[in-house]
Amino acid sequence: MSMKKAKLKYISKRLVSSKSRSAFKEGARNAMKKNGYLIIALDGWLVKKFSDGKIEKLEALNYDKQDLELKFD
Repeated sequence: MSMKKAKLKYISKRLVSSKSRSAFKEGARNAMKKNGYLIIALDGWLVKKFSDGKIEKLEALNYDKQDLELKFD
């Protein structure tokens, strides 16, 4: 066994899932602090969720659309 292989650690699906979930949560917290809102999908709607808990509906999600477009503020 080579030295490189001996240093490699096994990465499980559970570990990757856990780390990605925590990274997304941290990113969302940072974005909320910086911008004061997040844009998320919630109950079939694209909504703007503000830091004070207020939710503003932006657009109903239509899953039949083929021409999806991602927009950033």
